[in-house]
Amino acid sequence: MSANFSAPDEEPSSVVSMRKTNVGVIGAGYWGKKIISEYMELAKQNSHIGIQTVCDNSEENLKCCEIYHLPCLTKFHKEATSSPEVDVISICTPNETHYEICREALEAGKHVLVEKPMTLSSAEAYELVDLAHKRNLVLSVGHIYRFNNALRMTRDLIKNGFFGDLYYLRLQWTTLIPPIHGRDVITDLAPHPFDILNFLLGRWPTKITCKAKAFRRERLEEMAYIVAEFKENVMAHIELSWLSPGKIREVCIMGSDKFAKIDCLSQQIRVFENGDFRDVYVKRNNTIEEELDHFISCVQNNGIVNNSFINQNSGLLGAHVVRLLEIARKSKEEEKTEGVDLR
Repeated sequence: MSANFSAPDEEPSSVVSMRKTNVGVIGAGYWGKKIISEYMELAKQNSHIGIQTVCDNSEENLKCCEIYHLPCLTKFHKEATSSPEVDVISICTPNETHYEICREALEAGKHVLVEKPMTLSSAEAYELVDLAHKRNLVLSVGHIYRFNNALRMTRDLIKNGFFGDLYYLRLQWTTLIPPIHGRDVITDLAPHPFDILNFLLGRWPTKITCKAKAFRRERLEEMAYIVAEFKENVMAHIELSWLSPGKIREVCIMGSDKFAKIDCLSQQIRVFENGDFRDVYVKRNNTIEEELDHFISCVQNNGIVNNSFINQNSGLLGAHVVRLLEIARKSKEEEKTEGVDLR
């Protein structure tokens, strides 16, 4: 049974500048190919967007990109960051390379969209935020769930008091995959849940407690439980795992009046009320396309359109998320609850 609720607030329409914005994508692996494909679709819809350069140190990955007939395919990312033909850079490389490549691009005067986590240390992340600000450049981070219509609607329902007093949120980010070399589950999976909590609640936690373990190897955790405490007596529980069969990306919200379960992959909202579940209609959207379109709009309009359109996934948000990752790891290592200190 479908419940009749209004659609989420529409994001302000963008004002497109007449100058063409040329994109360079660094990293053409699994996610990079998705980004390239979506940029190509945007270019078909908008003559003021084009892909100039794709960089990857893998010949196989570059060969897969030949179908796009791009002006430049190269193994060397400096050909994108130094090219006068490239205006913006999308960074889809391994986490440990984000800081160096992002800094290089910003220093070369390029606007940047870097995938999450923004960097592996908050000091580096805040440094990049300051650098982008000083050079008047757009710096965005790939917190893609900010563009998910189901979560947009959920945010609006919270703002409108639909749930009554908020009690707690439960976020499950789990799947079954082999251990990722050199990476822990907190760094890999926690960025989205932390960012979603800020997106939905409009604030950051005041305390974090984290328990995590490795099972199939001696170190680098494969599952974690994180409790985030917020003002106004709101709590959130995050479950992260590479050991659980099936891919789950789910947010549950418990309030004094209603409970809701949000499937972030299928963009479905189910509300429990009066002893039964009912569906809330959500118009599904292409979150990658909207994120890239938003990024280009920020670049083409200097970050502001009609004094109301701002960067929805700014570098500062990304830096705060990296700081929360550090606090969660510190809590796990010291086996105590940690206070949150965001600059």
